[in-house]
Amino acid sequence: MPASSGGSSAVAPRPPARVPPTPPAAAGPARPPATRKKAISIELQQHLPIDLGPSRSARRVGRPPLTETRDEIIHRLMDPDLTLHETAAILSLSKATLRRYTDQGKLPCRRTAGGQRRFKLSEVLVLLEQRGEEPLVIPHQPGSRLPAASAPRTRRGGTE
Repeated sequence: MPASSGGSSAVAPRPPARVPPTPPAAAGPARPPATRKKAISIELQQHLPIDLGPSRSARRVGRPPLTETRDEIIHRLMDPDLTLHETAAILSLSKATLRRYTDQGKLPCRRTAGGQRRFKLSEVLVLLEQRGEEPLVIPHQPGSRLPAASAPRTRRGGTE
């Protein structure tokens, strides 16, 4: 036994030192400590000259200015372009028959940039007159639905 100096007092064991908990590791690699960015002096910044053109404050906001004359607008509205579907409904033809008519030259059409056929109303009415038919005019009353297309036509040689 080791020699003790003077008394028989026992020494109590010390509790372990408390270590603060470590925060969970952040996802990804550790970032280096932030470095201070050097401030750019205002003297180094230059204003670039930008020409925005004439002031547009006098221009009316809204619709763009008209590009057609009065006569061109009236002509366009009085003789509008019709789609294949609209023309087929007016002539009581199928779309396939109408395509054949245009391929045979019976009804002139123009093509859009996308290749779709467009017909002038005046030319469609001329074809109706050549066929001996009157255009179907149905008075439309406001608030009512437009009537459905006319009754289906029978095939040539068929009985009614």
